[in-house]
Amino acid sequence: MPRAACHRLFAPLLLPALVFLAPTAFGQEKSAPEEPAAAAAAKPPEGPRVEKTGEHRYRLGEIDFDAETREIRIPAVVNLREGGPIEYLLVNENGKVHESLLTTKARPLHLQIVLKLLRYRSGEGALFDTFLPEEEQREKIEAGEKAPLGDAVAVTVRWEMAGETRDGPLAPWIFDAGTGAAMTDEPWIVTGSHVSGGTYLAESEGSFIGIYLDQIAILNMSRPGAENDERWGANPAETPEVGQKVAIILKPVTKPGATAQ
Repeated sequence: MPRAACHRLFAPLLLPALVFLAPTAFGQEKSAPEEPAAAAAAKPPEGPRVEKTGEHRYRLGEIDFDAETREIRIPAVVNLREGGPIEYLLVNENGKVHESLLTTKARPLHLQIVLKLLRYRSGEGALFDTFLPEEEQREKIEAGEKAPLGDAVAVTVRWEMAGETRDGPLAPWIFDAGTGAAMTDEPWIVTGSHVSGGTYLAESEGSFIGIYLDQIAILNMSRPGAENDERWGANPAETPEVGQKVAIILKPVTKPGATAQ
């Protein structure tokens, strides 16, 4: 994509972030009138802003993203490297850390904003129908009800060890008790989370990427066995030591099972 065209495309995408971040996140062009000290002290602190960091690169809080490639990078730390079961690939450091392979200081709300800015589509499809009573599942099928499924993303990881940069799919870091081997590399789906009582649930729970199906997590698996909360564990044969800093990289794929763009 030509440089100028990319900027023209991405500039209007910043507008939806105002829903979550304005006015404090982006500031105001005109200076506001001075306020009494007590009123100023009572104001909440400024939220993080979308900052331009490169030709096509931006940053929101802890999350970096590329407007041209739609690549998203989230800093994380290895939290578990053996044992299980585990239910999450990534959670906030204040979330369900006892069930997650990785943790991050990043906020789920910021990932949701970035996904919207980069025009990722979210949708649950029929992923969670497995938890419905059989009769209700049958009724949905007979009625021809088909909810849209969100975009597929490749999840890879990059880290530094002994002065060497290493990267690759993140799936092998997870042990699949159903096969007795490492999890195969398949895309995750942008299912999106839910809002209840004005609260964005992924933010309140700290849930980013689910291994066991979770409607609160922003991304979920579509593979067989995702409905089994006892099937997955950390794979010590592939996972670095606990405390290892890594970068989780999300990239769009053309369709489930396809190579990342």
